[in-house]
Amino acid sequence: MPVSPELRQQIIDFYAQQFGIPESFLDGLLIETNKEEVWGATGSLLPGIYSARAVGLRICRNFHGGFKPTSVFLAALGPLVSRSRIDVELDDLRSLLMGQRIAYSGSEAGYVALVYQGDILGCGRCHDGKLHALIPTGRRRELLEILAPHL
Repeated sequence: MPVSPELRQQIIDFYAQQFGIPESFLDGLLIETNKEEVWGATGSLLPGIYSARAVGLRICRNFHGGFKPTSVFLAALGPLVSRSRIDVELDDLRSLLMGQRIAYSGSEAGYVALVYQGDILGCGRCHDGKLHALIPTGRRRELLEILAPHL
């Protein structure tokens, strides 16, 4: 179901304020919701397909406490993410991918983009002096496998 103009603006504001994504980029997204899931697609829908879910990405979840970004959307945004980026070293990345929380004393708060060697790997969250990964389990396993020769 297409989002209301108010919800659309809230999503755009969230990504612009938290991650520095240019509003001009977000304005071009087709956005729709399915319960708490929010989906986005660029361009036009394929003939006969009337849903952004069929051709797009889940960009966030809309919970009562606010929006939670998805790892896949943050990774897809890549260099457009100019705020709330946390660079992690290999040992810390391994710990995060293993589901551990690590100490964090930086100024970022809330949802962040986890970055390793310049690439966004997914979503994390800073809370109470700790950083933890919110990357889906399957993707964590893939990343651990890819990084195994370096660990």
